Amino acid sequence: MGRIILCTGRYAQKPYHFSNVCVNVYCVEELCYLFASNPFMIDNHVMDKELAKWLDEECGLTELSHQLLVLFQRGCQPGIFVSTILDYVNYCTPQEKAKIEEVLQGSAGLNDYERRKKQADFLMQNQRYQMALDEYERLLRELPETESALRPAILHNMGTAYAGFFMFDMAARYFKKAYDMTGDTESGVSFLAAKRLSLHEEAYISFIAEHGEYHELSMMVEKKLTDAKGQFEASQENRMLSALKIYKEEGNVASYYEEIDQIISELQNKYRQLVEA
Repeated sequence: MGRIILCTGRYAQKPYHFSNVCVNVYCVEELCYLFASNPFMIDNHVMDKELAKWLDEECGLTELSHQLLVLFQRGCQPGIFVSTILDYVNYCTPQEKAKIEEVLQGSAGLNDYERRKKQADFLMQNQRYQMALDEYERLLRELPETESALRPAILHNMGTAYAGFFMFDMAARYFKKAYDMTGDTESGVSFLAAKRLSLHEEAYISFIAEHGEYHELSMMVEKKLTDAKGQFEASQENRMLSALKIYKEEGNVASYYEEIDQIISELQNKYRQLVEA
């Protein structure tokens, strides 16, 4: 079960708009969620006196607003500014705050394009695949020639995001683009793995036979798949499926379908969370 978050202040009639991420927030909890889920957006742009004013006038948080205005006078860093808001609401656990601080330290000295890629990477690693893909696509459109070194990594991570959606044909396309640019083994293995999962076995074997240049990489793919199969056989998911098989073999149809319906419902909910931006 998730944590219960008590509302602080009131719901705003007029939202506060973050132009750098094109998001409106209507209460301080939404503000905290935005910072916690997108720590790479925490830079000098978030330190706005209008935000402090909004928290006072729209959310009724006069004390928090005063604390933030004092920080402005002292010339604090963005991390301290955001931390003050998170602490006031008691939104994050110490572990979550440490994760945000780690992100801020890791992004120090990055230019805008590198920071945006890091933000998209963070979304992708946290299984917010659609949001990550949207940011990667925007970044590719706007990336200048001077930042072309970022392109292969962006394409590779787009492949990873599509694989997270089980869209293996799309994933293979982006992994191949990355591999063709760099010859990187990881991208090559990922390309063939996605290709193998998107094709019938006979079609995949024919593809490898026609492309001898991928033979060594295909051996790496088979080893990874063998290792993954071994890990699955030892997993809780496999034990659960074995129990379902016993239900069915023993004729306990009601329990079998009850468990199946629950598994499907959980998977559907998880998939919705992944695709909702």
